[in-house]
Amino acid sequence: MKQMKNFKIYIMAFCLLGATSCSDLLDQEPVSITHPDVFWDSQANAEQAVAGAYSLFKEAIMTQSNFLYWGEWTGMTFMNSRNWIVNYIENSGNYVLAYRDASINWKNFYRTANWAYTIEQYVTDMPVELFDSKSEKDRILGEAAFIRSLTYFYMARIWGDVPIVEQSIESSDQLISEDGYIVETSRVSELEVLDYALEAANKSIALLQYSSPGASNWAITANRASAEALKAHITLWYASRDNNNPEMIQQSIDATTAVINNSGASLIDYVNEGKDGFDEMCIGQSKTGLFEINISAEMNESFRLIQYDDNHTGLTLNYPVWQSVNNGISPYMDPDFYGNEMMAADSDRENDVRKELFFYEYGTNTDYAYLQKYAHAEQDPASEDAYAQFSESNILIFRLADMYLLRAEANTRKGQSGLAIADLNTIRSQANVPNYTGSTDTESLIKAIFDERAIEFVGEAQSGYDRIRMDYYDGVPWVNQSRNAKKGYFWPVHPSVISRNPAILQTEYWRGKL
Repeated sequence: MKQMKNFKIYIMAFCLLGATSCSDLLDQEPVSITHPDVFWDSQANAEQAVAGAYSLFKEAIMTQSNFLYWGEWTGMTFMNSRNWIVNYIENSGNYVLAYRDASINWKNFYRTANWAYTIEQYVTDMPVELFDSKSEKDRILGEAAFIRSLTYFYMARIWGDVPIVEQSIESSDQLISEDGYIVETSRVSELEVLDYALEAANKSIALLQYSSPGASNWAITANRASAEALKAHITLWYASRDNNNPEMIQQSIDATTAVINNSGASLIDYVNEGKDGFDEMCIGQSKTGLFEINISAEMNESFRLIQYDDNHTGLTLNYPVWQSVNNGISPYMDPDFYGNEMMAADSDRENDVRKELFFYEYGTNTDYAYLQKYAHAEQDPASEDAYAQFSESNILIFRLADMYLLRAEANTRKGQSGLAIADLNTIRSQANVPNYTGSTDTESLIKAIFDERAIEFVGEAQSGYDRIRMDYYDGVPWVNQSRNAKKGYFWPVHPSVISRNPAILQTEYWRGKL
């Protein structure tokens, strides 16, 4: 059950103003706090500030359904969107999308990171006596550090090299040097960005405590396991970008192990729990969640399901939610896409129960087959329209199965094939898939782990990032060595960002293409 306190997120005294005079540095806005000594005077205000940071991150990934464009459609595993904008990606790997400028603009991420950093600066200086306890002050600081880390990690996966802003932008004066020139901040290397994100994740881990399923804010605000899951992702991504850096591989193994052993989360047994377990996972705050974006009509954090591509439900749902098969916009499980070919060719997948749980009529009628992870909804009581429904499906960022498969990948990179296969089999067993009996060389195991992640996390915007991290592009026809050499797996930077800040250089592959 979703139980998060229904904070009204006041973005008034501490709002992020849209003043054009302040957009020269990274195209972000400063925080306006007219009387900071008055605002930062209670735990309640600090709580509201953190709620605002979560809201900003939610906006950053959900605007124009961008989390799917960045992490799902680029993976090309199961879903053929049949959407003309997504077709830019699916047909030719073109990330310069019509009417989707936000997908190449990091503005919303910097708004989030700036506000999280501001919270850290001010709450640190607040006397502990203003809080119920020192642990409550630490929790607020830990959550802010988690959001800052998560935000920079997303930017590193989407754009690679990005600027790091280690100050709270509270005034347009901070965007002007002492000599009167506009401050220009260049992109730093991807590994520097990851180091910065890792430092914030470690800070978050040190400040937060573990929680447990059933707690009011379980999985929809960060706890220690959420931060450890983030660290596991950051360090494994770092290792993959730094010649299998052994220290980072070990840190990822340690972080995933900490989550598995200490988080209180448990796996969904799809075989025995069936649709009930699947529904609980998708609706959110289930026993397997580690961090997710809360979508709840009861808490005024939802939206009406619509058929078109204004949000992620329109991009993933099909018949019978919409009575309009073959209309050119409803997605389906394309038998020619990588994931579906993999499922059909692998005899071990014949009785994989996720085919029935995750999809509608998988393998029986491709026109009707669609993803059901975002199909959970509540009827609008004020409407007689049977299709006036509000989404109740959370956006899952981290969950426990992810940790097992990340650890499997890390152990594969370390040469520990036995440990890797054990974790792989743990996840397969939950779905009625036999133990892995294939080759144990690194290439074969990476493919096996990618395949398992492809089906387990379909629709959760993981596969596009998995392809980059695992350097595995089978089934993506527009990827080639030349493109990858110029980092064409990353997204371009919006020209408006570069025009405002000439210190920003476009990613090599995208130069001359915008």
